[in-house]
Amino acid sequence: MGTEAEAADMFKCPVCNGNVKTGPDDVVITCTYCGSTSTIEGKAIGDHLMETAVDADERIQGFQAFLDKNKGMNKALAKTAKVVENRLIYVPLWTSKVKADSYYKGYKTVQVPVQKTRTVRDSDGKTRTETYTDYETGYVPVQDELHTDTDERLLARKGARFYGLEEYLATINLAKTVPYDFEKIKDLEPAMLNAEIGQEEYEKTVHGRVADRHRSQAASGLTELFDCRTTTNVRGTTYMQAPFSLIRYKFEGDLYKAAIDGNTGKVVLGEIPITRGQRIMWTLLGLIGIIVAGIGGEFFMGMGMGINVTPDPDTMQIIIGLAAMIIGIIMTFAGFRVLIMTERTKKG
Repeated sequence: MGTEAEAADMFKCPVCNGNVKTGPDDVVITCTYCGSTSTIEGKAIGDHLMETAVDADERIQGFQAFLDKNKGMNKALAKTAKVVENRLIYVPLWTSKVKADSYYKGYKTVQVPVQKTRTVRDSDGKTRTETYTDYETGYVPVQDELHTDTDERLLARKGARFYGLEEYLATINLAKTVPYDFEKIKDLEPAMLNAEIGQEEYEKTVHGRVADRHRSQAASGLTELFDCRTTTNVRGTTYMQAPFSLIRYKFEGDLYKAAIDGNTGKVVLGEIPITRGQRIMWTLLGLIGIIVAGIGGEFFMGMGMGINVTPDPDTMQIIIGLAAMIIGIIMTFAGFRVLIMTERTKKG
């Protein structure tokens, strides 16, 4: 997580009296010896939640299944990829239920039908007056309400993010969490990240996030939003620790990574190598695409001036030429796009 170890301090655990290394912004500390969790002032967090985690072998199995599923032409990917890092990290979150009520005012524009008259001259040169309908812009005042009651969660860290962490956090099912119990996970030797955001700061942040969401929703149906006032009731705020794993692996001398759901052992997001053979194949595809597009263009441009409404031979040649040109362009784009890529990113 960046350079947080550079300015590390020591915190004495109020439960076991152990010395715990902390970062300069840490406000909730998990003891690396006994697993107790408390604020930087030594006040116990009390009841909070966690997800249990699978061991390193199960994470490797999930990772290899991901590689095998996405190996493409590289049949030996899962067997030849060498894992060089497979660590389990418990990341801190705050969760709560947030009831929000918004009252807003604004206006929206509508097209209002207006009856008008005009003078017209007929084929005999005589004039007459006729009535017709025109449309003008009208303004309709809007005064409405929004009411929501949602589960909110926030990563309790201010610093850098791990690869795939946001995707992982979005998959957490709060219904599957259990009361925090360090004894259930200590044999896995996880790295326990401390929180840099406390409960009070979290509740202020989540209020602003929900209020912004309401404001955006209100404004989406209006031409202009004049006022939007939101009140929130944050309740059931709970500290939670969730297992995340980042696997790094080598393949043909290059380093790749995959984000793992530590609770299930399945890959959330991962990088798949593009081999030399694949690059050659896609390059050839791009070159063939250039040829196909060129031939198709010759057909299309050469016959294009003679298009008829009936499907005569010339028209069919034009259609074939246009189709070949489009297919060739797609092949060229796809081929050279893969050529400049270093890897593909796949979701688990």
